[in-house]
Amino acid sequence: MMNLRLAARLSRLLEHSVLTTDVARALRSSIAFTSAWVLCLLTGHATAAVFVATTAQNIAMVDVRGDYRARLAILVFKTVVIAAAVFAGTLTGNNVYSATLMAGALALLGGCWRHLSADYGPNLAVVSALLFLIALSQPGGWHDSFLLVFWVLLGGAGAMVLQLCGWLFRPQHPLRHTVAESWVAASDLILALQCETEDGQPCTDNVSAKELALRETVDRTLAALAVAERKKHPPEFLTHLEEGAEIAARLATRVAAFYTVLEPLRELPGFARLTPTLDSTLRAFANTARSAALLTITHRPDHFISFEVRLRRCTHLMRVFEERLTALAPAHPETAAVSEMLVQIGNLLPQIRSALAETVDHGAPHQGFTLRFPELGGLSLRSLGAWVNPSLQLDAVLIRYSLRVTALTMLAVAVYLWFQIPRGYWIAFTAIVVLQPDYGSTREKAGQRILGTLAGAVLGSLLIWVKLPVALLLTLTAVMAFCFSYFVKRRYGLAIFFVTLMLVLITDAATSVNLDFTVSRLLSSLAGGVLALVAAKFFWPSWEREQFPKLIATAVRANRAYLGIVATRQAAGLPFTGPAIQRKREAERANSRAAASLQRLMGEPAGRQKDVERAAALTAYNQRITRTITVLGLHLNQREKLAHLELVEMFRLVGDALETLAGELESQTPSAPRFPLGAEPPPDPSSAPASLVAGQLTKIATEIEAMSLAAYW
Repeated sequence: MMNLRLAARLSRLLEHSVLTTDVARALRSSIAFTSAWVLCLLTGHATAAVFVATTAQNIAMVDVRGDYRARLAILVFKTVVIAAAVFAGTLTGNNVYSATLMAGALALLGGCWRHLSADYGPNLAVVSALLFLIALSQPGGWHDSFLLVFWVLLGGAGAMVLQLCGWLFRPQHPLRHTVAESWVAASDLILALQCETEDGQPCTDNVSAKELALRETVDRTLAALAVAERKKHPPEFLTHLEEGAEIAARLATRVAAFYTVLEPLRELPGFARLTPTLDSTLRAFANTARSAALLTITHRPDHFISFEVRLRRCTHLMRVFEERLTALAPAHPETAAVSEMLVQIGNLLPQIRSALAETVDHGAPHQGFTLRFPELGGLSLRSLGAWVNPSLQLDAVLIRYSLRVTALTMLAVAVYLWFQIPRGYWIAFTAIVVLQPDYGSTREKAGQRILGTLAGAVLGSLLIWVKLPVALLLTLTAVMAFCFSYFVKRRYGLAIFFVTLMLVLITDAATSVNLDFTVSRLLSSLAGGVLALVAAKFFWPSWEREQFPKLIATAVRANRAYLGIVATRQAAGLPFTGPAIQRKREAERANSRAAASLQRLMGEPAGRQKDVERAAALTAYNQRITRTITVLGLHLNQREKLAHLELVEMFRLVGDALETLAGELESQTPSAPRFPLGAEPPPDPSSAPASLVAGQLTKIATEIEAMSLAAYW
């Protein structure tokens, strides 16, 4: 039994490493860090180990996407910027004034990197700042500076070679893995809809976060595919990959719409008996999506057979659930809507099979290297455009943040060098890491970083007193590097704990370290965290209370535009494609920005948390409106014109109510609650599809009334 459980866990770990980037990123990071450290020790340059190993680790752990040349350009650029930061720190470390000015310039450049790329900019800003600050404590002089830069460039080059090895041996087209991520994100969203996990534990309500992750993943995939140079390979190949990403989002959208339609039926007395069947159906869809991800990567016929079996299981479970639901509530008006959603999902399954069958066909011929790893475009501005923000309009919040972090960094560096604080560069570095554009995120990161540093420092202090063999020291450091890279995007506080241990161990190998190292680093981190909190609260703060009304009003208007395109296409009998999908994406992005603003608002001081409950209610209601409009949009696939005068009037009333509500939310002058459809129920159109549409419009009207009540001051 234990062997079976172990085999199952190993199988899940293998699937996780293939379909996600966390394990692969951690492995690259651990290998790069340890190899660079060993090289420095063997060549007698132990003092350079911190710079070389840190550079190698951060270059190796970057998850770059797109064509090969664009990936290489990004890695080279990051390495050069880090080397330049080390060079500047080594040269200016002996002068307080030049070091302070250079620190300010580097902090401003960090804001520039954040503006140019949300994917790679923040990491580049933090790493270059860290190594600049550590370099301030190194002996000055041109010779030492050039020698240190050489080692940093060597570490970055080694990490790039490690990344290249992954590109050569990973069995998929460089963009296939990106498309597979869309299927994994769809699977995660479907799993979040379950009532219970496989272990029988209640599922946490993280549907909104999974919707955001799916939207970002699909957008990132389509952006990477859009910039691929189509002249060097057949257009149908990239079209096929685009279809794979879009159909993954379509499956998740329809399953989520099915779940939304089910909500009114959950209040029925006997619905609890259907919960296991519902969860089994959702798990079947999630497993099918993950199977599609694996098939997209490997394009093997045996995986396609397994995928077909999962598709058939989905069909069977949908039929079972529909029969049981019909037996439970045959006359309930929502039962017909649920059946319609199941039909929509069932109609999509053959399309998914056809798309994945084409994947197998594309992967069948293995006649040459280029068929398996085709070159995707040259190093062009369009290629880099997917990862670089071309907008010339600067974000006011980012400008305020850049000025704030610049002033704070200059102050911390000046204090550190003027008073010659031992390892005082951690004051500035902690301030840079902790300080975020908003106060809520700053406070959260400060707590996580201080607690992680404290725990890591305490354990590191115990390890300092034990003389560890070199082999054991290297092994422990490799484990710490792996854990840090694995948890850095999952649990920041735990990642800080591991990176603290890692830095203690690598410093122990380079110099003689005692308890003073741990205490000084802990006190410096504490001082940096306090400085960041003070700066975020008092120096040109950006309070989320002032931003939220604009963001929620934008989200409401996005829903109005989404509803408008659905109404137009429904009257013309057009399917849920093209402009309708684009409006859906815009509404989901607006909802995500409003939800992120709510989270930041909840992290602000108590005096600034006025009306948090109202903001949470408005965000939740607006998300429900988006999902209900999606249910309406899926009715478009019936290709039946629904130009009833009653429906046209209902669409107009609901749209006008959304626009009025958005204006009142933005101006923060809400009026008394409105009832856009009147006190009487809407007229019942003659056809069954029109009745379903009228029912969904009534639900939207109900949510608008709830938002009106929530916004009533």
